[in-house]
Amino acid sequence: MLIIGNKDYGLARSLSGLYPDAHFMSRTTGYNLGKRDTREQVAKESINHTVVLLVSALGDFSQVMLAEAIAKQWVEHNHKGYLIAVGSSADTPVKGSKWIYPVEKRALRAYMRQLSQAVGSDTPPNWKTTYIAPGNMHTPRQDEKMPGIPKLETSYVSQVIKWLIDQPASVNISELCLDRIQIT
Repeated sequence: MLIIGNKDYGLARSLSGLYPDAHFMSRTTGYNLGKRDTREQVAKESINHTVVLLVSALGDFSQVMLAEAIAKQWVEHNHKGYLIAVGSSADTPVKGSKWIYPVEKRALRAYMRQLSQAVGSDTPPNWKTTYIAPGNMHTPRQDEKMPGIPKLETSYVSQVIKWLIDQPASVNISELCLDRIQIT
């Protein structure tokens, strides 16, 4: 398994507990995914893994471009695998926003939907895709930015990802959105 994320922080950290043998790539391990050459290198490495998780929140649409580079490699090599991209429930805001973050997540969602359509076509590739959109998660930065807001535990989201991975090969779950609600 290849996890694009910092194994010492947030969701990737929780995933490292579930998958201790996973290979992690992020800025902290020397991979600046904002650079095209690095994304191409990571995409080539993805061929060696049957499950690839895009966990890092990358700016400048780099997460979308990384998913595209991986898909290109998988098509060229007729690779059989499972690509899971972690987006955000911020991709469906109810009002306009000046922030680029929700726009980037909508672009990732749209791209993953397009890949999912290819998976379900008459001549599908040999892979599965899922776009998972968790809401706010407990991390030191999120807790500081949004104190008092209900948040998902990263361990819970990790278990949902494990559940996705454990589904039968014949089932593709295209999209999943998770939000924590306040119970009173």
